[in-house]
Amino acid sequence: MKNLRAMLYAALPALLFSSHVCAQCVTISPLPQQIAWGERAFDNNREIEIRGEKTADADAVAALREFVCVYDAKKTAGNSRKVPVRLFIGKAGDATVRRYAKLIPERKDGYYLKVTPQEIVVAGRDDAGTFYGVQTLRQIMSSPMVMQCEICDYPSVECRGVIEGFYGNPWSHADRLRQLEFYGENKMNVYVYGPKDDPWHRDRWREPYPEPQSSRIRELAETARRNKVQFVWAIHPGVDIRWTREDSVNVVRKLESMYNLGVRTFAVFFDDIWGEGAKGDKQAGLLNYVTDNFVRKHRDVEPLIMCPTQYNKGWSHGEYLHTLGSRMYPEVRIMWTGNSVVDMIGKEDMEWINGQIGRKAFIWLNYPVNDYCQSRLLMGKTYGNGLDINDMVSGFCSNPMEYAEASKVSLYSIADYTWNMPQYDSNTSWERAIASLMPTCADAFHAFCENNVDLGITGHGLRREGESPNFTAANIDEMADCFEYLIWAANNVQADSVNHPEMLAEIGPWVSCMRLLGRRGQQYVSMLCALNAGDSVAFVGHYRAQAELERQQKAIVSRNFEGSIVKAKPVVSGDVITPWLTERIARIVKEYRTKHSYGLEYFPVQILEDGEYFIKVDGEFLTDVQAGADRTGDWPVFRKERDMINPQRQQWVIEQDARNGRYKITNKQDGRYINELGCFWRSKNNPYSADWNTYHLDKRDGKWSIQNDGNAGHAFWQREGDRITSGSSRQQFVFEIEKVK
Repeated sequence: MKNLRAMLYAALPALLFSSHVCAQCVTISPLPQQIAWGERAFDNNREIEIRGEKTADADAVAALREFVCVYDAKKTAGNSRKVPVRLFIGKAGDATVRRYAKLIPERKDGYYLKVTPQEIVVAGRDDAGTFYGVQTLRQIMSSPMVMQCEICDYPSVECRGVIEGFYGNPWSHADRLRQLEFYGENKMNVYVYGPKDDPWHRDRWREPYPEPQSSRIRELAETARRNKVQFVWAIHPGVDIRWTREDSVNVVRKLESMYNLGVRTFAVFFDDIWGEGAKGDKQAGLLNYVTDNFVRKHRDVEPLIMCPTQYNKGWSHGEYLHTLGSRMYPEVRIMWTGNSVVDMIGKEDMEWINGQIGRKAFIWLNYPVNDYCQSRLLMGKTYGNGLDINDMVSGFCSNPMEYAEASKVSLYSIADYTWNMPQYDSNTSWERAIASLMPTCADAFHAFCENNVDLGITGHGLRREGESPNFTAANIDEMADCFEYLIWAANNVQADSVNHPEMLAEIGPWVSCMRLLGRRGQQYVSMLCALNAGDSVAFVGHYRAQAELERQQKAIVSRNFEGSIVKAKPVVSGDVITPWLTERIARIVKEYRTKHSYGLEYFPVQILEDGEYFIKVDGEFLTDVQAGADRTGDWPVFRKERDMINPQRQQWVIEQDARNGRYKITNKQDGRYINELGCFWRSKNNPYSADWNTYHLDKRDGKWSIQNDGNAGHAFWQREGDRITSGSSRQQFVFEIEKVK
């Protein structure tokens, strides 16, 4: 390895060339460990003669044949075409690449790649390394002019990938298939299947998958294998497990059924549970039993991965972690989210947890998952993890959003980070991700991403910097340009839906919201000009136009289909432009009132700003206990405890409806509104109606009253037992409405 490094660095001065040729060098992602570029080798339409394909990894050869022009000696015999470039492919030990054996890195998944005018070498340490070498060659040959190069490459982290472990709408089967292809292209080798809302993973874990679900699992496992991805199927028995031999056998029986579907790596989850299932000694015993009676009886099954109940430092207490570390077989990998549920991972974090469990932790990174802030898309840079922890982790997986395509912006960088951790740069990786995912409208998509960055205020505390960096309100012209920019970006991203339909199907509601936000900003600029000119008629007209655009914006709902587990009301630039515009409009309306009397009836009196709130009575939190359930007619209840697993169950979006000035109240977790009876409705037969489902709020001595109005009558809400009822004709100030911080 040292000799190769010396050779590459010694050759580098001779390989440097003029800028017009340098422009043909592609940016390879993930960034290779060592690379040296040379001058032009050949054009990318040059015929390639493949040597070693009969003994090389079949998946690597199949991927290679997708992008090279394969030389056929029979078809070209007797003509004067150019001599083909010879391509030698194989892994360490294969005769085809034997003379390059000393150059292949002695690291799992590593490869050596060389491109010259006469030949190409793709030599892997193993089959996966050969496959990854082909993926790098694919990028090199994407340029019309293929450049000479020499690469020595291997990953920083052995297990790199994604865990589908979020709450809410699981990915579709098509989503997962596209994801597995994406992982293969980006050299990620782990996909953990653990969606909370798959009943056969969690609630009905003892039962085998029925058809057609089992066929889908089989197809996913096969697609993963072709892309050198470990399909890790996770079982979550902790909710109702009985610590008996019968249930231990039930776990093994379920894993055997998954083995028969083609799964070869398994996980056992005990996260987000309480009571009997959370006992560390029992969990350790079960994992040892499964290792003895299942894993070690199959030569092709990888060691287990387990997610503990105390999966972050903030929740750790007692002897739980030490019990797992001392009693559970050392080959079992233990997942960890960091100092809290949502946290970035540093060296000190790893030193602490590894000392507790007596092994290298397997990182479950809760980013860019947004199941606790569904109104926001997390499209910003992936930063904050240590660049010096690669030797301290047994694996590193990211928990993404339920929006599979949109998650790729961050997952692209997760692939970069875990492949070459010391050289990872979050800025350049993010820029490459944007250009790679939406190449036909990269500038507009960049604008979209930079306006969907921050998470807002949540119970977990993570914030992201850099949202809406180009927004300025220095003067009217610059403001107008900024709002025009939002509209331009939204229109261009939407127009590119033909090229990227899956992405646009996911981000479409936010794109529409972004366009309307820009148009509202334009109306604000016109209001400001009218106010400066003393034109009350124009001011009111632009205000009313802005109010209608705001109504349209608030009406946008993501995943607004029957059976959706979670619905979201999109927020764009929620940390910068949206609150700024709301505050500025309120400010100039107040100024207008002091100068003019025309049209005052069009301005609603707002005693509570739109936002996210806790609703409490006697200190108890109003809670959506059935959040995610596909039902109508259930109701929120009051709970003493703060929900730290799904905090959005206790967070309520209270916003004024511009049409009548009254307030709508919806749960942030699933978007269901509370109706005039104090119940939830989200059925297509009971759509939200401003005439029925908006309420008057009034405040006295720090307490609030909530009153029906319009078609719903004029009854006041009150607490009865653990729920809300409506029917009192007497105004009662019993509610505590507290802004989420």
